[in-house]
Amino acid sequence: MIVDPIMFILFVLLMGYHIICDEYHEILGVCLFPLFIVHHILNDRWYRTLFKGKYTFTRGLFIIVNFMLLFAILGIFVSGVLMSAYVFQFLDIPTTSFSRQLHLLSTSWGFVLMGIHLGLHLNMMLGKYFKKLKNSIFEYFVYLIIFLIILFGVYAFIKNRYWSDMVLLTDFKFFDYGQSPIVFYLEQLSIIFGLSFLTYGITSLVNKGKFHQ
Repeated sequence: MIVDPIMFILFVLLMGYHIICDEYHEILGVCLFPLFIVHHILNDRWYRTLFKGKYTFTRGLFIIVNFMLLFAILGIFVSGVLMSAYVFQFLDIPTTSFSRQLHLLSTSWGFVLMGIHLGLHLNMMLGKYFKKLKNSIFEYFVYLIIFLIILFGVYAFIKNRYWSDMVLLTDFKFFDYGQSPIVFYLEQLSIIFGLSFLTYGITSLVNKGKFHQ
């Protein structure tokens, strides 16, 4: 309840590399690592039940996404250390094109996977609230807001060229330094929550058997 929201906020903040200066970017990244370790320690029960129980579509997706996210985060930290010019400067490791590409690849995949990961938890977090909205006057209003978030998220995803970063079509990440930080972070949040709502919607349909007709 405490660790996860802090991790989420730090991750989103770190996406604004051009907004946070290099030194603070590294410091915040280092702060994220122990939280990442604590997160996995607190979820040790999930690892212990991997080979127990029945496997459903959602559970299988959980495992795939969680392990992909784990490797993406590790890739971010390793490449971050290799590229460090402040916190790990004493290691005297020269920055190479490999470390830059690894950081770009890991960051873009980690960002997208975090949105999907959050969406897989939405049923537990918001499921009862969605049920309360059913057949109420607010139901369609809430779904309209969600639709607009997804729509803006798709636009922001394309605009920020995350699809390009995920397949390494570019060697460097180009930022719009003239863009308002508020607009930038609104775009990042729309991508994350858009992916979350899409994931929640797809898994809900599958669990209800809509795809088996």
